[in-house]
Amino acid sequence: MAKDIEASIIGMIATAGEIDASEISRETELSELEIDSLVLTEIVMDIEDEHDIEIDLNTAEAWESLKTVGDIVDVVKNLVAAKT
Repeated sequence: MAKDIEASIIGMIATAGEIDASEISRETELSELEIDSLVLTEIVMDIEDEHDIEIDLNTAEAWESLKTVGDIVDVVKNLVAAKT
């Protein structure tokens, strides 16, 4: 399941950013992907819908904590685990 979440998120980022998924890993910095904040917000909303979770990004600190793809994956995995 954990790998499925990671693959799903990488797929969503790749699609939204029009990037080859093979170029994205957990270590990939979001700033390297040249995805603007609006697109990133849409990606987060898609992730929330797919995994039936809510990612709290209502503060600047929350956004600043997401530096890499792995940061997003970890947040989602923790929220999914807490839900079950």
